[in-house]
Amino acid sequence: MLTQPKTKKYTPEEYLALEERAEYRSEYEDGEIVQMAGGSLSHQRITSNVSRFIGNKISADCDSLPSEMKIRVESFKKFYYPDITVFCGEPAFYKKRNDTITNPILIVEVLSDTTEAKDRGEKFFAYQTLDSLREYVLISQNRAVVEQFIKQPDGSWKYLATIGLESLLNLESINVGLTLQEIY
Repeated sequence: MLTQPKTKKYTPEEYLALEERAEYRSEYEDGEIVQMAGGSLSHQRITSNVSRFIGNKISADCDSLPSEMKIRVESFKKFYYPDITVFCGEPAFYKKRNDTITNPILIVEVLSDTTEAKDRGEKFFAYQTLDSLREYVLISQNRAVVEQFIKQPDGSWKYLATIGLESLLNLESINVGLTLQEIY
């Protein structure tokens, strides 16, 4: 009987040390390091547009950060690189590291064929355990569609879809509006 070789399990500290020296970005999933794929031109353009427009419209006590900032989801033992992260007030850093926060209020992911299932499933499920998170946004690369999940006072999540280039997206967690034309 053939047995699978055991995959090395990394501690969060080992992952973070490797990530500092890595030539490519990776996410961390309960001991496993998963290399991230590069984004398409469309993906990068949408991410850049949204980050820029949010940054220009957001209140002074909030920050909109591109995909270089990691999010730690302690309860799932994960580190993720969302496409855009917004936090307000002081950032809560994971173990005093200035490259990993634990208190986002808004997370934006631009969907690709290879990441859509994970962004909709595993990541959203994990992100919901973050007490600070108020809104999760998924942006399609292939058509003018933005999906929002907005945390309600009772802890449930409200779903909204904004469709069409002339439509207005209202990011409730940060009180910022964007047209889909600005995004695309």
